[in-house]
Amino acid sequence: MGYKEKRGQKNNSGWIDKIVVMMYVKQEIQRLDRLGFWPHHLPEIAATEDQLKAAEEHLGHSLDIDYRSFLGCANGWKGFLRTVDLFGTSDLIGSSLMDYAASMLEIIDEENVIAASGFSKAELLPIAVTREDKDLFVMSRATSHQPGVVIWFAGEEIDRYPTFEEYFLAMADYNRLVIENLKKRRDNTKWRIEN
Repeated sequence: MGYKEKRGQKNNSGWIDKIVVMMYVKQEIQRLDRLGFWPHHLPEIAATEDQLKAAEEHLGHSLDIDYRSFLGCANGWKGFLRTVDLFGTSDLIGSSLMDYAASMLEIIDEENVIAASGFSKAELLPIAVTREDKDLFVMSRATSHQPGVVIWFAGEEIDRYPTFEEYFLAMADYNRLVIENLKKRRDNTKWRIEN
């Protein structure tokens, strides 16, 4: 067994723990979201090795090891952050959601937002998007000058994460903020009703 295979297996067990924590966070959001502001979904079933290889063949390069390991545990996640859908292998191969993300990438490229990020459009792979707002998340491809970086665009660069794992953990933190906001809204509503 080679180094990459061992590393991938280690990451899979680590990803299961991270995904379970995120599921608890998302379940708390669902419990508090009584008005149904956001969609609530569990992650998709793990991608098979054949699905992962098909995505890589379609893309023409290997997937980032962290993202690949994540997909091997959860093949995408609808409503990953509010209305943002995190792509699975079927999206990477081609879907209406990927088409939408590609059109958003084209728009921000024309506005020179991508050039300001230090990458070219060809170096970036959309990995998550929402149709409800301007949020688009891209990862620098294995063939880029700096592979594996995740960038959050929303009309401009909002943030960047050195790895997919850092991106995932940051989104878990953003989801925790959603919980805090929902609790504040609930407490404010309760206070108004009581007074």
